[in-house]
Formats: sequence, structure tokens, C-alpha cells
Amino acid sequence: MRDHHRPKQELCDELTALRKQVSDLKAEMVVRRRVEDALRQSDEQLRALADAVPAGLCLLRPGGTVRAANLPFARLLGYDSPAELQRLGDVIGIFAAPEELERVLAMAQRGDQRMAGVLFRRKDGSRQSLGVIGVPSADAVAIAVLERQPQPWRARPLTGSTGGK
Repeated sequence: MRDHHRPKQELCDELTALRKQVSDLKAEMVVRRRVEDALRQSDEQLRALADAVPAGLCLLRPGGTVRAANLPFARLLGYDSPAELQRLGDVIGIFAAPEELERVLAMAQRGDQRMAGVLFRRKDGSRQSLGVIGVPSADAVAIAVLERQPQPWRARPLTGSTGGK
């Protein structure tokens, strides 16, 4: 055993240093736990706020897949939860046709704050026209979706042509 050859004072100094390290680590753990709790609470409050909004909210990746959505948006499309919408929407898509996604992305890039009718694909496969306002957001597009929309904003049914009115 090597420690028998070390002076007692050196061992005491090392023990004191180790106790200080343990104390510092405990203090850091307390701070980290508080930060994690605050982040968790903030996330819960944000989710509660987003789910209480009377409109569907969704963040779309550039390819049209759902990055995040609130509960009203998921329910508008017939899903039970945002997680289910995200999981199945990534596979089957949420837009009735690729042109609908292109319209939403173009509207957001133009900064067009007017509502436009967009055809979405529901969970059951049916199509539903909803009023959408889209804005660019970092590397995504944020959309607000309203269930009811005045008649002039209703999306045209998909036929052979996608141009003109």
C-alpha cells in the first residue's frame, strides 16, 4: 500500500480536497436539478398554452413534415394527439397534395399574412379545407389553422388543373 509511505498531512490535505469536490458536485447537482425543473415547468406551461388556443398551430419542416403541433391542430385532422399526428403525418403526409404544401411554403416565404384555404389529409384519408396563415420561422414554417373559414377562402377542390381560379 502506497499510502503508508505518504506523510499524514498530505493525506489530510487530499481528503479535504476530495470533500470539497464532493460538496461542489452536490451544489452543482442542486443547481442543475432546479434548472431542469424550471425547464420542465416552462415546457408544461407552453404546452398548456398552445393546447388551450382555439386554433391549430403547427411547425413544418421544409419538406412538409410536422416538427411540432398543438392538440387542436391534431384534432382538426382527426388525430388523438400531436404525437400521433407527428408519427403518422411523417409517413402519410398532412397535405392533400404536394401543391398544397408548395402553396403554404410560398405564402410563408412571401410573408403573406392573409388567410388561404388549404386542403389537408385527415387521419381517415378524407380531405378537409382549412384556413391557414403561415410565416417563416428559423428553419421551419409556422402555420395557424382555423377550423371555420369564410366561403371566399375555401380551397378549390383538386382537379386536373392547379393553376388559375
